[in-house]
Amino acid sequence: MHHGIYVGEGRVVHYAGLARRQFRGRIEEVSLAQFASGRSVWTRSSDLPGFVPREVIRRARSRVGENRYRILRNNCEHFCEWCLRGESRSYQVERFLSSSSVLGMMIRVLSLDANRNRSENTRPQSPVTGWQAI
Repeated sequence: MHHGIYVGEGRVVHYAGLARRQFRGRIEEVSLAQFASGRSVWTRSSDLPGFVPREVIRRARSRVGENRYRILRNNCEHFCEWCLRGESRSYQVERFLSSSSVLGMMIRVLSLDANRNRSENTRPQSPVTGWQAI
């Protein structure tokens, strides 16, 4: 799910990474129609403590132009949570990383890497050839 901050007058500030099927993208202010790209738009309200709307909008606009998108560490949800509550966080990433299938995949990758390193370290070394002058 893509996240953005509605700043009024039909405008949204969002991290464009993955929004246009690209792995990189800047934080930008766009029209609501451009943000939606023909899809339905959902709003989320929360009782969690955070900043007042004017401060949320100021915070969102203060980062327009930033180009540090990272899907697991600095995505559109991280950006919105930072704007709303001052904490860069992605609940989607947290759920994904805590799932057992991801954990199993990571263990397999680490195991394969460890086995590869072990076999490289125990492989017989090629004999040294040459001579030494005395």
